[in-house]
Amino acid sequence: MATVTASFTWPGPDTDVLRIFVEPTPEPWGAEAVDEDVLLFRALNDREELTDRIAGLEIVGFLDFDRWEDLPETDLQWRLPGQPAQPLADLLRTLQPELRARVEAPALVQR
Repeated sequence: MATVTASFTWPGPDTDVLRIFVEPTPEPWGAEAVDEDVLLFRALNDREELTDRIAGLEIVGFLDFDRWEDLPETDLQWRLPGQPAQPLADLLRTLQPELRARVEAPALVQR
């Protein structure tokens, strides 16, 4: 299995949309809906058609997402800086509690 470096964006709980991208992200890329909450980003070919090369993924409502089995299978191991390479669903399951903790941390400081 190939390993890719990844980066992610998550604007916060008010806009709970996680986007994770392969780095460097292939250009150009387009989106394919997996379902109403999940988009798969794929590189485009010269005719601007989606290819099998994955550019990234978007999950709307990431903090409460629990449909890991619905994520597309890839032949990639994904690595965020400072973390081990993992299949995409495993990496996201690891990331989710970290982002939840970011949301809860300010509430703990105010007490």
